[in-house]
Amino acid sequence: MANFDIIGDVHGHASLLLELLEILGYEKNKGTFFHPLGHKIIFVGDLINRGPDTTKVLEIVQSLHSKKQAFAVLGNHEFRLIQQFIKNPKWVDPKIKPFIPWIRSLPLFLEFRELRVVHAAWHFSSIEKLKNQSAEDTNFIRSTFEPMSEFGQAIDIILRGITVPIPNELNYFDRFGIQRKKARIRWWEGGKNKIDGSNFFPKSKTLLTESLTMKSPEIRQEYTHKERPLFLGHYCLPVDEPKVIKNVVCVDGCVTCEKVLWAYQFKSGEEISNVNLVQTQKSGLIG
Repeated sequence: MANFDIIGDVHGHASLLLELLEILGYEKNKGTFFHPLGHKIIFVGDLINRGPDTTKVLEIVQSLHSKKQAFAVLGNHEFRLIQQFIKNPKWVDPKIKPFIPWIRSLPLFLEFRELRVVHAAWHFSSIEKLKNQSAEDTNFIRSTFEPMSEFGQAIDIILRGITVPIPNELNYFDRFGIQRKKARIRWWEGGKNKIDGSNFFPKSKTLLTESLTMKSPEIRQEYTHKERPLFLGHYCLPVDEPKVIKNVVCVDGCVTCEKVLWAYQFKSGEEISNVNLVQTQKSGLIG
């Protein structure tokens, strides 16, 4: 039974990744990092873009992965990079091109005996559609170019989450002040006909009193508390948004905005708890 350190969206912040590895107890040896107690790392995707040193992040994670010290799943940023490469390799930064074969080898999700990992949403029917698909298959990647295709929709759900439309008469702004006509929802709650801002992820304080009709059939697939723990990234959570919601844990604390990188120390046999969250800049456990 392995213990895992599950790391949130790194987005090119190599120095924060190195700081977090030190906090988690990893030691450098033979060009990569090892944990003295045999822990392994899981990256939830979105290693690239936004930050100052994507290349360095890819070097670190690829080294960990090749030495069997880490697992990683694709995020929406990596998947979009793969799509761009298939459409036209000239669109890809020459510094990133050498990593493309390795990035394409990464899975869309991971399922272990004690936990699951996906970038944005463990949507059962979409996972089922994608379980035999690989980003190394160029035909599969091409099939996702059309957003409304079967695979295109499934990829959109598991890598970007489930959204609901915002009525024209309402103004919804994300945490960066950008007006949006769709909102990401707490898809694991399932079975809802009406929602309000409390069902958004992150929550919308300005729409707490609104009642929106739930039109997305995808929300019917609830991720119940009886399911094994699930770890996500993607949602760029503000400081005041809980990262642990029963058996669902989002380790994306918005590194680009907050300049803090998060991880969860998963210990085999222990209940999911806030005390196992770890962050940079405040080394140690967060209660």
